[in-house]
Amino acid sequence: MNIFKVIPLSIETPFTVGNVNAYVVIGESVTLIDTGLPGKKSLEKLRYLLKQEGLTFKELDEIVVTHMHTDHAGGVKDIQEEIDIPTYVHEGAKHILSGGIDEFNRTRCFLNSFIKECGADPESHQSKHRYHNMNWQQVKYVSNEDHIFVGGRKFSVLFVPGHSQTDMILWEPETGLTFAGDHLLKDISVNAFIEPSIPFEQERPKPLIQYRESLMKTRALPLTTIYPGHGRPFSDHVSIIDQRLNDHNYRCDQIRKVLRTSDKTVYQICIEVFPRLKGKLVFLGLSQIQGHLDLMESRNEVHVNKSSEGINVYRLYE
Repeated sequence: MNIFKVIPLSIETPFTVGNVNAYVVIGESVTLIDTGLPGKKSLEKLRYLLKQEGLTFKELDEIVVTHMHTDHAGGVKDIQEEIDIPTYVHEGAKHILSGGIDEFNRTRCFLNSFIKECGADPESHQSKHRYHNMNWQQVKYVSNEDHIFVGGRKFSVLFVPGHSQTDMILWEPETGLTFAGDHLLKDISVNAFIEPSIPFEQERPKPLIQYRESLMKTRALPLTTIYPGHGRPFSDHVSIIDQRLNDHNYRCDQIRKVLRTSDKTVYQICIEVFPRLKGKLVFLGLSQIQGHLDLMESRNEVHVNKSSEGINVYRLYE
């Protein structure tokens, strides 16, 4: 019988979701799924965890990145400085990896404009991330329904935008074994983050609407054990997805109650729904509220007017 072993590697992060999971999958090949943050601290923790399993970076055959958030993709360049192996990522990451500092600045400008349109202050509520060179080598772009060999076994790619515009899950149809990244977590409802459109497209994505569509695609699959980007492995994805969809409806109800008192900006709604969010963390609330307002607008429950200052103000339909 061929060996096939999935080993979770838990790496500390400064983010509110706690540790991030990478996975080393050992079979006919050795695959690393996700890489932790950029920088020496995360790299050395990953090296230590691999050593505990009798492995070094030199034993790795390929890297797979589930999505382009820093805590999952940040370590790729550091690892590639030690070993020349291919890295698989969804094709939606092309402009991120090839755009360099210009793409970094385009994203920052978009987020500043978004925060202003919400009626908030970019200086107070936008994290000041540093630019990291993402000059990856041997990048292998994949798309929906492609296949990637993980530990030597063939896994199918399902593109599941919403949490980010690059999210993909890997699942094995014969067994239902799944690597889900942050698309679906057992204990928390993930944020569908506001992001800019790809270059040369005008309209930004509506991530919560995308995410709900992605959840329904995932719900239809015969999945068994799911290895998430944070937290413990789990099964019974159908009941968890149903709960997430209900969570979205509950949040819409909260927003509806807030808007019954008066028309409000995204920021005004945010501070009523999430009164404990302060400083840079306010952006998380703005992103979540905007996503739900997009959903409510698609249902003809709210409409938006732009003030003379360029701020979006939302009103309930009568």
